Amino acid sequence: MRGGADGDLDAARALLPGVRLEPVARLGGGERTSVDRVRALYADGTTASLVVKQYWSAGEGWVRESAALSVLPVGAGGPRLLAADGAPPIVILADEGDGPSVADALLGRDPGAAEAAVVAWAESVATLHAATRDARPDFRRELADREGDVHVADAPTAGRIEDAVRLLDRQCGRLGVRVPGGAFDELRELAHRLAGSGTAALTPADTCPDNDVRVGDRLVLLDFEDAQWRHVAWDVAYLTVPWPSCWCSWRLPEPVTSAAVAAYRRIASAAFPEIAEPAFERQVEAATVGWCMASAGAWLDVALAHDPASAGRGPTPTGRARLLHRLDRAAASDELPAAAELAGRLLGELRDRWGEVPLALAPAFR
Repeated sequence: MRGGADGDLDAARALLPGVRLEPVARLGGGERTSVDRVRALYADGTTASLVVKQYWSAGEGWVRESAALSVLPVGAGGPRLLAADGAPPIVILADEGDGPSVADALLGRDPGAAEAAVVAWAESVATLHAATRDARPDFRRELADREGDVHVADAPTAGRIEDAVRLLDRQCGRLGVRVPGGAFDELRELAHRLAGSGTAALTPADTCPDNDVRVGDRLVLLDFEDAQWRHVAWDVAYLTVPWPSCWCSWRLPEPVTSAAVAAYRRIASAAFPEIAEPAFERQVEAATVGWCMASAGAWLDVALAHDPASAGRGPTPTGRARLLHRLDRAAASDELPAAAELAGRLLGELRDRWGEVPLALAPAFR
């Protein structure tokens, strides 16, 4: 709803005939979407607060989000879908309110509240995974119904790892860093080792600390524009990298990470008993290395040019601090030894250029 004018609600009104909709506030959006809170007045005199999200193109974002939300069971931890349409692409959701996010807690001053928020995040992700364990056929069907002429894969992990390998290969050549034999093969193998056919579930994929909202005693996960089917270890590794795709990717204290991972395993193992086994720890470690290397590839060109902080709602770590931290984390792992050797070589080259650029703890833990 560009500009937030009342007339921009026409598409939403067409999906809710007989309901009067009034704009209340712009909640967010940008080049791809707009997100607005509206007041709904029903014919029986009742009212409700709704969220209208419009997409400026009928691309994968709308396809993935509307398909995922349409198959979420009640109580799965995501927003409740009320209506959706692809022409124009739009979803209408129940309004979850203005509660704080995990990012708000991390940027605050209370370490206890920040730890509780991170643990709540892990519990919400575990609840979502457990609730959608058997949802893959339904998710695939909903994607197919919406995708149009361009196929939208339910499990795109292999293609995205291949993209990361191409980036790293080009960047290593540019920097004069020799790639150890087998390093890229180890990364590619992750697409099979941690595939959608294993211990897998539906995920928003972009489970950043600001893509959620506290509602009473629960945390609701938001933003399913990249929703996909993948091994659950990829989401758990968001805690151990941490936050590989997020602007507020400060370090977490090790006891906080351990408490959150334990909370995840306690809930998710009811649906996936194998999560309670020691082998799952190695899967999370492998996913951690995969995220560290993929995100390093994604940000290296920018970090070589300059060192800006990420765009966010508060102070954020710089790209170089995040990149060096992730390469150091990957280099210290024995799960993917050739990839770890590559991480160490990149780390040495970049430290020679930049010096030490430490990644600080999240503000609440300082």
